[in-house]
Amino acid sequence: MVNYLYIHVPFCIAKCHYCDFYSVPVENAGPDATGKYVRTLLKEMKLREGSAGNLKTVYLGGGTPTLLSGSQVADILSGAREIFALVPRAEISIEANPGTVSEAQLAAFRESGVNRISIGVQSLADHELCVLGRRHKVKDAFAAFRAARSAGFDNISLDLIYGIPGQSMDAWENTVSSALDLSPEHVSAYELTPEESTPLQVELAEGVYALPDELLVTEMYYAVIEKMKKYGYLHYEISNFAKPAYECAHNLNYWNRGEYLGIGAGAHSYFDGKRSGTLRDLARYVESIEGGTVPVDEEVNITEQDEFKEMIFLGLRKIEGIDLRLMPESGKLLTNKAVDDLIHHGLIEIKDQYLRLTAKGLVLSTEVMVRILNQP
Repeated sequence: MVNYLYIHVPFCIAKCHYCDFYSVPVENAGPDATGKYVRTLLKEMKLREGSAGNLKTVYLGGGTPTLLSGSQVADILSGAREIFALVPRAEISIEANPGTVSEAQLAAFRESGVNRISIGVQSLADHELCVLGRRHKVKDAFAAFRAARSAGFDNISLDLIYGIPGQSMDAWENTVSSALDLSPEHVSAYELTPEESTPLQVELAEGVYALPDELLVTEMYYAVIEKMKKYGYLHYEISNFAKPAYECAHNLNYWNRGEYLGIGAGAHSYFDGKRSGTLRDLARYVESIEGGTVPVDEEVNITEQDEFKEMIFLGLRKIEGIDLRLMPESGKLLTNKAVDDLIHHGLIEIKDQYLRLTAKGLVLSTEVMVRILNQP
């Protein structure tokens, strides 16, 4: 039975310039949009009863889940407890955008059982936030963190982005240092990847902005690794760092190819050997659930070859790497010519039956994965 639950909340104030996750501006979603959506989520959970149980993690992502009220989040979690059941001390996370939270609201989230919050800081420079299309200011990020602490959160994650157009090394290091001065339990540091058809990708194509050169971006990545290490954070995934015992259990399940159930418009699931996605259309999603049917938009059966590929491009994201003893084609992988070449060039290593990226290989992770998968 599935023990991990993701709940997608598709509302946002405005779409960020680089984002392609499914979301809709809440002001355009109609009257009582959030209330209607929460009621629909609970109905979908009931339709999915039996698919999951004894949940180890619940993750409310988006969009901007903190556009929901404290009572709405409480209703969602009460439904999850009643329909699926939660194990003691389950990790219950919510994503938050600065500028959308208050201490009273966060205290209500905490009271409802949320015990981990991920704050989308992204940058601690106002002009960089403007380039990204973020609606908050630096002062809002600090205020959100203080409010979360005051509300009783002792597991706070901060999301940061590097490689922003116009970003200098000094600016990036200032963002990282200022974030670490807050002593969060967890930090995610992602390289900016403008997705196709997003406003930022269009602006880059038109020459409005230009990304920093690859050498600078690489230096930014190594700089954050060194800074995190200096402050005592464990580098446990390509882009994620945690104080000891504060790794994100929900995301680790993804990287370990664990099963999970996704609830909500645009959510994805993986169980019973299938990956599936729910319809990315709020109105049609609500209509379908009201009619007693989960609107699955896509469904893919995972073959043994798919499983092998996923173990590579998900498993190599973890700093500990891939346990070759769990790989159905481990013998084949160990004789893979690409693996030999990559070891020779110092990009990967095999140690204690684990295949992992080296420090040099981390910045070339995508190329390494493609080489392994394409070489017999």
